[in-house]
Amino acid sequence: MKQKQQKYEDSMSIEEIKREVLRREKPSESDYRLLKEVFEYLRERGLRTFKEFNIKDAEITLVGSVAKDTWLKDDKDIDIFLLFPPTMSINELREIGLKIAKKIAPCRSEEKYAEHPYIEFTYRGVKVDIVPCFKVRKPSEVITAVDRTPFHTKYISERLTEEQRDEVRILKRFFKGIGVYGAEVKIEGFSGYLTELLILKYGTFEKTLEEVAKWRPWRVLIDIEGYYEEKSFRRQFSSPLIVIDPVDPTRNAAAAVSLQKMSELIAAAQAFLREPSLFFFYPPKPRPISCQELIKKISERGLHVVAVRFEHKYLVPDILWGELKRSLKGIHELLEREGVMVRDSTIWSNERDTSIVLFEVERIKLPSSEMHIGPLVYEREHAEKFLEKYRTSKNTYAGPFLHGDRWHVYRMRKYCDVRDIIEKNIGNIKLGKDIREAVKKKGVKIYVDSEICELLNGKEFAQELRRFLDKKPPWMVNHNEDKDY
Repeated sequence: MKQKQQKYEDSMSIEEIKREVLRREKPSESDYRLLKEVFEYLRERGLRTFKEFNIKDAEITLVGSVAKDTWLKDDKDIDIFLLFPPTMSINELREIGLKIAKKIAPCRSEEKYAEHPYIEFTYRGVKVDIVPCFKVRKPSEVITAVDRTPFHTKYISERLTEEQRDEVRILKRFFKGIGVYGAEVKIEGFSGYLTELLILKYGTFEKTLEEVAKWRPWRVLIDIEGYYEEKSFRRQFSSPLIVIDPVDPTRNAAAAVSLQKMSELIAAAQAFLREPSLFFFYPPKPRPISCQELIKKISERGLHVVAVRFEHKYLVPDILWGELKRSLKGIHELLEREGVMVRDSTIWSNERDTSIVLFEVERIKLPSSEMHIGPLVYEREHAEKFLEKYRTSKNTYAGPFLHGDRWHVYRMRKYCDVRDIIEKNIGNIKLGKDIREAVKKKGVKIYVDSEICELLNGKEFAQELRRFLDKKPPWMVNHNEDKDY
């Protein structure tokens, strides 16, 4: 029955796929009613709280995808902004705004941080963010980054047609399915606002994909309001994708989009147009890899896998992922500097207290000697120092000798094992600040090849490890035949 369903879904037309996605993703009347009730209830609490604090000329407004009616059925997230007069200082906004936000919350809330603090809580199954900001007259007067958000909401709400709101929903689900949705540091992809701008620009889901399929990184400029001439925009921005924010021409709404995510979208758009399938929207999760499968894959490809495990305190996700990416880069550079060729790398985290960086490397044992390239023969002062250092050194295996016009020497390698390279140097490389503190307190645990089996108790990590080793994007998997998906 499952194979029959899969074949049916593979043979659907684009229009049939769009209808099915909307059937699954468009909120029902009861969904709308719930969110309206929650907002009105919190708004009333907010107005009373403003009076208690004697705050005048302040407003409460709904922003984001719910306000613009581009939200997906299962994304019941409400963004409520408390707009304070710009006569307040930023410190007053942070202090008073946070106190008022906490008092509005009818249940236990969690303090979050962006440019300034806000709160998050769940009420009646709806995730709510209450964010203080300044009530400015126009985008050019923004004091903090979030002050711009109400203008985004107004701009999109006034321009999207009813049909286009559904097109946004379909495009959002496509972005989620292929893994490029979200401007947060973890994803570095397409925000909800950027998704809406693409539909405003191109009109429909399929037209957007047709245009995306022709994109070339560093060559695309989308300027809906026509602020820039074609030749002048590069002097202002430098990103793989440039989408001028219609409410603020000094801002690139696609600044968060990495070259990787832009390329993944281009490839997925081309593939979908070539062979439409519902699997682009709802890819199945991979089956967790077993220890036996891990060992077999390592043996078959003749490469090695190294896992570096950090135990750390809880960090806000954007901070955590920023630090993990910095740490991965630091270890990657260390390995290559020491002569270990890194084929691929990735990060997994439970986003609470444990994170793992994974490396696929060509070898884990290195020769005891390494060739060290010295100065040019005619750089007399440097050459003499080089010869003096290595001519009688106990660490010299061969040389010094000339190869072309440069001095060379074979010298003893300090570390010959990947584990030693990382353990002995982890405190001296670029790491995220909090990751560095965690390493000082608890060190790191390093697992090589079959040792990684110790980490496979966790389902999510085992799934991520399979993705890392298989490499193939989910939309490229033959879902009728591949038993791992």
